[in-house]
Amino acid sequence: MPSSDSIKQEDIYLQNEIITKIEYHLPNFPKEVTWKMINFKNWSGEIHADNIPCCIPRTIEEVISVINWAWKKNYKLRPIGQSHNWSPLILKSGQSFKNRIMLMDLSSHFTHVNIEHRSQFSIVTAQTGVLMETLLTQMEEQGLGFTATPAPGDLTLGAALAIDGHGTAIKAVDEIPLPGHTFGSLSNTILSLSAVVWNKENQLYTIKRFERDEPDCAPLLTHVGCALILEVQFQAGKNQRLRCRSFTDIPADELFSLPENSKEKRTFSYFLDKSGRAEIILFPFTKAPWLKVWNIAPTKPASSIEVKTPYNYPFSDNISSTLSDIADNILANFPLITPLVGEMQYQLTHAALQNYGKDIWGWSKNLLLYVKPTTLRVTANGYAVLTQRTNIQLVLNKFYTQWKKLIQHYANQGKYPINGPLEVRVTGLDDPAEVMYAGATVSSLSAIRPRLDHPEWDVAVWLDVLTFPETPYAIEFCHQFEQWLFNEFDGSYASARVEWSKGWAYGSNTAWEDKEVLTKTIPASFTDGLPADNNWASTVSALQKHDPHHIFRSPLLDTLFSS
Repeated sequence: MPSSDSIKQEDIYLQNEIITKIEYHLPNFPKEVTWKMINFKNWSGEIHADNIPCCIPRTIEEVISVINWAWKKNYKLRPIGQSHNWSPLILKSGQSFKNRIMLMDLSSHFTHVNIEHRSQFSIVTAQTGVLMETLLTQMEEQGLGFTATPAPGDLTLGAALAIDGHGTAIKAVDEIPLPGHTFGSLSNTILSLSAVVWNKENQLYTIKRFERDEPDCAPLLTHVGCALILEVQFQAGKNQRLRCRSFTDIPADELFSLPENSKEKRTFSYFLDKSGRAEIILFPFTKAPWLKVWNIAPTKPASSIEVKTPYNYPFSDNISSTLSDIADNILANFPLITPLVGEMQYQLTHAALQNYGKDIWGWSKNLLLYVKPTTLRVTANGYAVLTQRTNIQLVLNKFYTQWKKLIQHYANQGKYPINGPLEVRVTGLDDPAEVMYAGATVSSLSAIRPRLDHPEWDVAVWLDVLTFPETPYAIEFCHQFEQWLFNEFDGSYASARVEWSKGWAYGSNTAWEDKEVLTKTIPASFTDGLPADNNWASTVSALQKHDPHHIFRSPLLDTLFSS
C-alpha cells in the first residue's frame, strides 16, 4: 500500500496538471488524445522553452486529428524526438504556449519494427518513434546491421533521418561491400516512407506513402523538420563483426600532414585506406588525439576484448549534467585554465584506455554506439566538406592548420573560446546507386548528396569544433572559423555544406542568425552543380506543396526557406 504522503503528493501532481490544462486551454482539441505541459530543453541547454503543450498520440488516426486541429486553429506542430539536437529546428529559445505551438511525442506508441528477409538484403519497416539503440538491437537479433550509425543510441529514428544522421565509413581499399550496405547517411537507406502531407482535394492533412523513385519523395528523405514521417522502409545488410582500436600516441601533426609529406606516415588517410572507418577527437592545446579505427573482423583477434553491449568508454560517458554544468561554469569564469583542462582530458583518456576499451571486438551495434546522454553537454558547429578521396589529407591539413592558428591567436590575447575537442569523421556520399531500388531519387537536402559537376567527389569530411555554451568569445571564434571554411572550400577542390543538427550561420550574438549564410550560402550549396528538378528551389516548392500552412516549420526554417 502506498503511504499517505505519497498519495497526497500524487494528488498535488494531479491537481497541478488539471489546473495547468485549465489555464492553458486548447480550443476544441481532440478529446481522445493525451497531452501535457512540458518544459523543453535541447542537448546543450542553449534552447529552452517553458510551458509547451505536448501530445502523445496512440494511433495514426490520432496523429491526423491533431495535425488537422493544428492548422485549423493556427497552431504549429513539432515532433520532439529526444531533443538531442543543437540547432533550433523545432523551437526558438524562449517560446511558450503563447506562440501556439503543439509538440508531439511519438516515442511511446510509434515504435513498431518489422523485418522481411530477402535473398540479398532485408527490408526493415519501422515507425519513427523507435530509439536507434532499440532498432539496432532488433536488427542484430535478426542478423542485420548498418555500415555506420550516429554514435548516440538515444536518438529516435525519425530524428536521425530528418537531419541525415551519419557515422563514419568509406570503403577500405580492398573492401567488397555486402549487399544492402551503404556508406552515406541513414537517409540513403530508405526505400519508401509514409508522411503526413496536405491533400489538396480534401483540404486536409492525410498520410501518404512515397516510393523512393518518386520525385516528391526526394525532399522528405532529409526534411530538417519540415515534415512528419510516421513510418519508413529501409534496406539493411548482413550484420558484421567489427574491431575498434584506440590510439593516443600518434601526433596530430602526423595524422593531419599534407599528402606530399605523408609517405610512410600514419595519416588519417592511411587508416581509412586500411580500414575505411576512423574518427579523430583532438583536445585543444594537446599534441596527440584520441584516434578510433574500426575494421571488419569476422573472428576475434587474440588481443581484443569481446563486448556484448554498447557504450564501452565509461570514462567519457558517465558525467552527470550537474558536473557538466560545473565544468561549463568554471571554464567560462576562469578561461586561462583551458590548456590545463585539455591536457587533463587527454591524460584521462589515455590512462583509461590502457585499462579498458583500447582494443574491443563485437557486433557492429556494440562498437558503433558509444555516446550516452551522460556525456559533457557541449555545443558544436558542424560542416560536411565534399571532396575527392585523394584530397582528404589536403582538406584535413587546411582545417587543422586554421583551427590551431585561430585558437593560438585568441590565446595570445588571453582568450580561450574553444575548450572542447575538434572531431573528424569521413563518410561516402548519398549515392543512389547503393540503394536497392531502381531509379532511386537523391535526397534533396542531404548535406552529402553528390554534385553532378564534380563526379570525382566521392567522400565527405565531417568537421566539428566543440566548446561549452557559456564560453566567452565562442560565437566570435565560430563566426571567423565559418567564414574561413566557406572561403577555403569554395568549390575548387572541395565544397562545404552545413550539418543540419549542429551550429552554423554564426552572427554577432549566436548561431543561426547570419543572413548571408542563411539566405545565400546555404541555398547556393544545394543549387550549384545540381539539376533544376532537384535543387534548392524545387525542394522548397515541393515542401510548400506538402505543407502549405507551414505547421511543421520553426522560425529558423521559415527564414531558411523564404530565401
